[in-house]
Amino acid sequence: MLTRLATSVLVAIAALASAQPAFARRSYTVRVPAFDVPANHNREICVFVPIPSSHEMDVGEVRIKNIGGKASFATHHLIVYSYHGSMSGVKAGEVKDDTACLNFGDGNPGNLSIVATSQSPNSRWVTPQGTALRLTPQADPAGKQAVGLVLNSHWINGDSKPHRARARVTFRTRKASEVKTQLKPIFEVVANAFIDVPPGETHKESWNWGPGLLNLGSFLGGTASPTGSACVTMLIGHMHKRGTLFTADMIDRDGTRTPLYRQTVYSDPRAKLFTDPPLLVTQGQKIAYECTHDNATSPRLGCEEEPGVAPGKTPLDAILKGGLEGLQNPSGAAKLCSAVGPDAAECPATDPKYPGRTFTGNCVEAKLVFGFTSEDDMCILPGYYYDANPTAAPGQECAL
Repeated sequence: MLTRLATSVLVAIAALASAQPAFARRSYTVRVPAFDVPANHNREICVFVPIPSSHEMDVGEVRIKNIGGKASFATHHLIVYSYHGSMSGVKAGEVKDDTACLNFGDGNPGNLSIVATSQSPNSRWVTPQGTALRLTPQADPAGKQAVGLVLNSHWINGDSKPHRARARVTFRTRKASEVKTQLKPIFEVVANAFIDVPPGETHKESWNWGPGLLNLGSFLGGTASPTGSACVTMLIGHMHKRGTLFTADMIDRDGTRTPLYRQTVYSDPRAKLFTDPPLLVTQGQKIAYECTHDNATSPRLGCEEEPGVAPGKTPLDAILKGGLEGLQNPSGAAKLCSAVGPDAAECPATDPKYPGRTFTGNCVEAKLVFGFTSEDDMCILPGYYYDANPTAAPGQECAL
């Protein structure tokens, strides 16, 4: 996230995190410092790492290695953001628990831009020839120029003992002479707001990405849609463990639907590359993405809040209840519990982590809604595109 699929969607420190140039000063490595994940828990952290640089960096390759995984302990995701907000109070190398880094820095998700994402132990992404993803430096409080990165690392520990996780991200830059156009991220997350699956049911949620569409997902960390025709180079789907099918289709002006992408393995989604040629999406066309979520095979459990009512609320519920302020914490997912029945230990009357909510003491089958743990779900379309050439001859709009 944000999913926020979405995404990603959709990519600190010597001992803490450091950036060490190599390969003729064209390679930089940053690290998520080792952190502990308690037994039978998820943990999601954010860490800020600046790469000292007085010049823009044109990234042509990203390698992500999540370190520490084993049979019952696995990465959920690693998201690399570039940060463009206020540097006041931002401390390099400080590990903070946060959900998708939505509260990082000045707390404005719009100041985070997706660089790269990974749900696998190892991943490698290379931009198409002639393209790069540009990272722009800004001044820190001391006046030094640096590219500010935020690394969002989320791990799931299903073991009975704690484990330690860490990660490494390596960037390879392109020479200016190799870059003809800049890539922009796709991180379309609006479908997250509609995930609302009662116990025992399976539902589908969907939304669209394309030129000129309104940016309704910024509150969940989503990116803006292109203003003109776009040349899409990559798409991927992001769901959690009750997500059984992710699809993306091209919808033409006349309603014709062309399948583009399909994946069923949430834990290791494969990217769909459009590089020879890129996928041209023009005004009036759109990419429709859809997620199928199953809350019947293994229903989500949660602490009951109102007798006889399955707990769990969507971000839309938060808007209706508290307006846009209700989206400061967009997940209304039920408080987790492990076995149906009375359990005052797991479901006490109140919990400071769930302010304003009270519980009956019962663990019940809950609604599956948008949330940041692996027990909740997301529906996000991450990817990359570059602006098409509006003056090119038909069929040459994406030529570089």
